[in-house]
Amino acid sequence: MKRVLEKCKTQVSKIQVKIFLLFLLLVLLPYFLLTRMTYQMFLDYTGRNWGKSMEDTLISISSQVSSLLDSYERNTMNLYYSGCVDMLERGEADRETIEATLNTCCYSNSGVKSAYLVSGDTVYYSGFQYGNFVELMEPYQEEIKESGGKCLWYTTTELYGRGESRSYVLARALNGKNETNIGILYYIVSERIITNAFSRLQMDDCLKYLVDRDGNVLYASEESAGKVFTPEEMPEFEEGSGYLILRDGKRQEVLAYDTMPDVGWTFCSYISLDNLMETLFSMQKILVMISVSYGLFLILIFYLFQKHFLKPISDLKYAMTQFAEGNMEVRMKESRGGDLKSLATHFNSMTDKINGLIRHNQEVINEKNNFKMQVLMAKLHPHFVFNALNTIKWMSVINHQENIQKVTEALIYILMNNAREENSDYCLGDEIELIRQYAVIQKARFMNFEMEFDVEESALSCRIFQFLLQPVVENAIVHGFQRGMSRGGRILVQGRLEGGTLRLLVRDNGCGFDVERWEANREPQANHTNIGLRYIRQILQLEYGGEASLEITSRPGEGTDVSYRIPAVFGGEAHDPGAGGG
Repeated sequence: MKRVLEKCKTQVSKIQVKIFLLFLLLVLLPYFLLTRMTYQMFLDYTGRNWGKSMEDTLISISSQVSSLLDSYERNTMNLYYSGCVDMLERGEADRETIEATLNTCCYSNSGVKSAYLVSGDTVYYSGFQYGNFVELMEPYQEEIKESGGKCLWYTTTELYGRGESRSYVLARALNGKNETNIGILYYIVSERIITNAFSRLQMDDCLKYLVDRDGNVLYASEESAGKVFTPEEMPEFEEGSGYLILRDGKRQEVLAYDTMPDVGWTFCSYISLDNLMETLFSMQKILVMISVSYGLFLILIFYLFQKHFLKPISDLKYAMTQFAEGNMEVRMKESRGGDLKSLATHFNSMTDKINGLIRHNQEVINEKNNFKMQVLMAKLHPHFVFNALNTIKWMSVINHQENIQKVTEALIYILMNNAREENSDYCLGDEIELIRQYAVIQKARFMNFEMEFDVEESALSCRIFQFLLQPVVENAIVHGFQRGMSRGGRILVQGRLEGGTLRLLVRDNGCGFDVERWEANREPQANHTNIGLRYIRQILQLEYGGEASLEITSRPGEGTDVSYRIPAVFGGEAHDPGAGGG
């Protein structure tokens, strides 16, 4: 085995590792890394330049729109300067004067389509009339009044009477001298103020947006119709201005922005780097052709390498893995020729020798286990027979009772059962009958206990090892009930089937014992009856391995539970061991 592994290691070190690593490290990886780094550096450089350029343009656009909005907000003070607010506060409103003032406000500012003044139930207006405007703004009236005269901006696409897709509404609460609300002034501003501002951004395939604080799109250019962000898709912007390099799979895009802090509007421009890199397509084609050539060359190299070197080594590795996982019959196909042919020959020879050693070792182990089982059974049987005969002796000498016949018959059953040569068909029913007969003998001696059996009918045919329960019952009678000193003793023998497991329980209400102390005492006394528990545990280990278990639960003065868990194997049938014998 060691020699074969050394040969494998030598082959891998000289052929597979060196050739593969040298070619990978010196030819393939440097080429692809350099190509990728160069292309990515140029792409990042282009993205940064375009991002900064768009950011500067958006700052200028934002400044232009901000100045225009400020002029609108300042213009709203004309209602105070002209005395219209005082007239409304005194209740002396003159519609002609108020609407003339609104008309001046409307036409002195480019982009203002209409001006509305809502005071109570009275509506004053100038410019285009929208039939649903007042109703449309009703949900925002409380917010406008609570702003304390601050200008607020809203957007809408639901105005009647105009074909434009979106309008911007400036709203301001008009308060009197006592800070009481007199009315609300509205300017309806055309979308052209945004369109004209964005026209300064002259870039092909550039998408332009205006979004609010919540990410809602307030404006999208015609080029952006095919790609409109939802609020969830819109990236989060930092305060002020900047640009982002967005990566969506293989696509890279530049998104520049500038935010108007007072209004909370953000101007965005969005362009794909793929559109900017069209001039590099010819260079990309050359790189692709070179890469394909390298790829074809590599395929040829590794095909030959795989056929003549890697495949034999891979077959050896697979065969060794299968053998290590327990497939003892695996064989490696020998190659036609070459130095690697010896690997298959040595591997097959090695597996043949190992299989022979395993078979020989298993035979030795089986012989040792059989011997141990015979020794254990030899320890159990004479010990038990001695106790039974001792009972009959004392009963005969002291009591002179007529039930000696029953005790003798029970002993005969037990001795015949013990003398069975073949135990492969021994089942739970045989063990239960053995315990019944054993109880007849012990009750004649001690007369201080009762037996109770609770065994499922289907469990009686389960095959078990001989004398698996009897020593535990004997412990309960002799030690648990203190050799007749305790009264009212009860022993329960229970058997249940749970799936593929047979669960057995022997429970007594005797004096109990300290299980931990008993477990710690590894030197059992030869004349002590509970030596049987140790033998039973060894029998379970030898007969069933890890599939069986024995649990002992007991405390001084609280009785004892001995629980078995063994695999349920059917095929046994309880029978009379004395049948056919004299």
